[in-house]
Amino acid sequence: MDKLIMTFHIHIDNITRMEADWAKVTMIPFSGYVQSELFTGTIVPGAVDVQTTNITGVRHMQAKYMFKGYDKNHEECFLYVENNGYFERNHHPSPFEACPKFLSDNKELHEYLSQSRFKAVGISMDDELLIKIYDILGE
Repeated sequence: MDKLIMTFHIHIDNITRMEADWAKVTMIPFSGYVQSELFTGTIVPGAVDVQTTNITGVRHMQAKYMFKGYDKNHEECFLYVENNGYFERNHHPSPFEACPKFLSDNKELHEYLSQSRFKAVGISMDDELLIKIYDILGE
């Protein structure tokens, strides 16, 4: 059973788009925070979700960002997140699912989060995007 371990609260900034007959690129800078038993922190400047759509209409979403915060023992650390998703032609699912990858300078966080056992579910709200991180092994 999937276990919710963290929820990222994302606030979108100014979106930039480029379109050509053969491709589209959308760059979505954002800020935000996370509060959880595992980790609490704020996204450092430079976070961006880059979405590329190829000539066949397949869209690739790749968000890269880093939090600065504290682990469950109140030790200061960083948590890097890379979230990837692919969507079929003209498909904008809500909620959407993606595959997160994590890195941390905190040994305990890194050992747990660097495993391939997580999924991200994005839910659009009125004024923010929630990214819910689930441990699919439910441990």
